[in-house]
Amino acid sequence: ELDQAAQEEYDVEKMRLMELEKTKIRTNLEKKKKQVEVDRRVARANHSKQQRMRVMEERGIILDSLRASVQKKLLAIVQDASKYKVLMTDLLRQSSIAIDSDCTVRCCKQDEQMVKSLLQSTCEWFQKTHGKEISITLEAGDLVSEEAWGGVVFTSADGRITCNNTLSARFSHCFVEQMPRIRYALLEEDSKI
Repeated sequence: ELDQAAQEEYDVEKMRLMELEKTKIRTNLEKKKKQVEVDRRVARANHSKQQRMRVMEERGIILDSLRASVQKKLLAIVQDASKYKVLMTDLLRQSSIAIDSDCTVRCCKQDEQMVKSLLQSTCEWFQKTHGKEISITLEAGDLVSEEAWGGVVFTSADGRITCNNTLSARFSHCFVEQMPRIRYALLEEDSKI
């Protein structure tokens, strides 16, 4: 009987230790499963991040090439005297409307003769269309052509209002304003370009 009681006690202790070890193994297995899942999520997030970065870099390259292309086309217009004169006339008129008073104008050094020749006609056009006489004077300080690409900067006589109508400023404004459309047209799969 003693041997049988000892055997039962041994079996009970053995079962208890086996269950304890099974529980440890199960918890260890659960921890490892959780760690594998966490590692998988981290790997997926890193892959996703790398893909987003790659797309952003590609987008940047495309937008930079678009900027360079537009700048090249604008500079070609500046080189064509007849087209540039029409553009400069429109820029002078728009700027005079924006300032709507006596003002000074600055331009690139190579544009000074053209602007001087257009100032009188711009003043006459303004008086005819708005019924108000203004005087526009050419300021000595010129714009840096590498930064401005062409165009004019009007400043009111009191210096409070400035109208930057340089080609680079207009391009920057349009580029920022049209960025959603540009991104859609260039980068969306279902766009028709």
